[in-house]
Amino acid sequence: MPLFRQLWPDVSFEHENMSTLLDKYIMNDNYDMYCFEEEKILGFITINNRFAFFYGGNVALIEDLIVDEKHRKRGVGRKLVEFVEKELERQGIKSIELASDFHRDDAHLFWEKLGYTKSAYQYRKTFNKQ
Repeated sequence: MPLFRQLWPDVSFEHENMSTLLDKYIMNDNYDMYCFEEEKILGFITINNRFAFFYGGNVALIEDLIVDEKHRKRGVGRKLVEFVEKELERQGIKSIELASDFHRDDAHLFWEKLGYTKSAYQYRKTFNKQ
């Protein structure tokens, strides 16, 4: 929860709701979550695995990469990504994709240093809850 709040400070997180979502995430075979831990969780990465015609096979989507603010720029994010890349390559994943909000300049530099390239715009449409 504290890590989610660091990534999205303007979003209201209800502990019970997040706990339920986490349980669903863990039970879904298309999703994986990996943590970096040193006495406590310093960061985590979530992966959505799906099939894409464009690549002719399975593709991984990095949905979240969160590193505790106090531990950023110390290699935690890089270690998580490198671990995931090796694991996904071992699984035969054809490509890894991710989206990063326009205002996250530090994140853009991070991804580019790891060899990721800008390839598309992401569009979103949110439906109102009734």
